[in-house]
Amino acid sequence: MRLSTAFLDRRWTLKIRQLTQLCFLVLTLFLGYKFWNFVHYFSATNAGAIAPTRPSGVEAFLPIGALTGVRYWFATGEIHPFHPASVIIFIAAIAVSLLLRKAFCGWICPVGFLSERLYQPWLRIFRKNVELPSWLDYTLRGIKYLLLAFFVWVIGFMMSEMAIYSFMQSDYWKVADVKMLRFFTDISPFALGVIIVLALLSIPIRNFWCRFLCPYGALLGLTGLLSPMAITRDNNACTHCKKCTRFCPSYLPVEASARVTSPECSSCLTCLSGCPKGALTYSTRKKRFSLPAWCLPMLLCILFFGIIQIAKWTGHWQSSLNENELRGLIPMASELEHPR
Repeated sequence: MRLSTAFLDRRWTLKIRQLTQLCFLVLTLFLGYKFWNFVHYFSATNAGAIAPTRPSGVEAFLPIGALTGVRYWFATGEIHPFHPASVIIFIAAIAVSLLLRKAFCGWICPVGFLSERLYQPWLRIFRKNVELPSWLDYTLRGIKYLLLAFFVWVIGFMMSEMAIYSFMQSDYWKVADVKMLRFFTDISPFALGVIIVLALLSIPIRNFWCRFLCPYGALLGLTGLLSPMAITRDNNACTHCKKCTRFCPSYLPVEASARVTSPECSSCLTCLSGCPKGALTYSTRKKRFSLPAWCLPMLLCILFFGIIQIAKWTGHWQSSLNENELRGLIPMASELEHPR
C-alpha cells in the first residue's frame, strides 16, 4: 500500500523539528563557548588585550532571575540594566506560548532535544518506553507545577519591592551568569550525581525532566492555555488507529480528543506527522485557521528572534556592566553569596 504524498510531507515535519532543535542546541553551545572565553579573559591577566564580546544570549540560563527581573519591571516600569536579556528571552518564550502553546519546549529548548535523544534508543529496541501507572504519572506531573507555584509565591508575593531592588543591585546578580557557568565547569559531585540520575531515568521514561520537574515548562504550558492554536482532530477522517496517542511524547489521549488543549502539549506535532489519514491539523477552534506544519518553525523563529531584535534596537539587550566592574567581580564570583 503506497503512502500518500501528504503523509510523506507530514513525515518531514519530524525532520524539520529535529533540525530546528539541533540548530538551537548548536547555538546554545556556541554561546556557551563564547561566554566561557569572555569569563576566562577576566579571570586571567590580560593587560592591554581587547576584551571579547559578551554573548547576552547566555542569560537564557537565568530563568529565576528573569522572573525576578519581570517583578522589578512591573514595580518600576523599567527593565533592570544588569541582565536585561534574561527578561527579554523570558518574554519571548511567553509570547511564543501565547500564540503557539508550549512550542518553545517542543522546538527550541535544548534540554528537551537531549531528553528525546535519550529515550528514543530504548523505544527503538523495546518498541515501548516504560509507562508509569496513571496515578503515579499524574502525581509526578504535579511536581513541576508545585515548583512553579513556589517560585511565583516567593518572588511575586513574599519578596518586598525593597528586597527585589536590593537583589537586582547586588554583586551576586551582577555575576549570576558567571556563577551559572561555574556550576557546569566546576560541578560538584552531588550536582553531577543528580544530573546522571536524571539522564538515566530519561532513558526508559520519556522526557522525565520535562514531564515531571521543569517549572519553566509548567509556566509555558499554563500560558499556552490562552493560545488559539491546538491539535484538532477530524472525527470523520480519523480511523482510530491510535498511532497519534502512541506517538505522543506526553502520553496525551489525542485519538480520544476532538481538540488537544492540555498544558502538557508541546506543539511538537509528532502526532500530526504520524497520522496516515491527515485527520489532525494544527488549527484554531472549529478550524477557522489552520497552520501548515512547515510554517510553525518559521513563525516561531520570527516571533522569538523578532522580540530579541526589538530589544536590541531599544537598548534592552546588552548588559550595562562595564569592564572595570567585571574585572573586579568575576575572579571572586564563587565567593559571592545570595543576598538574604
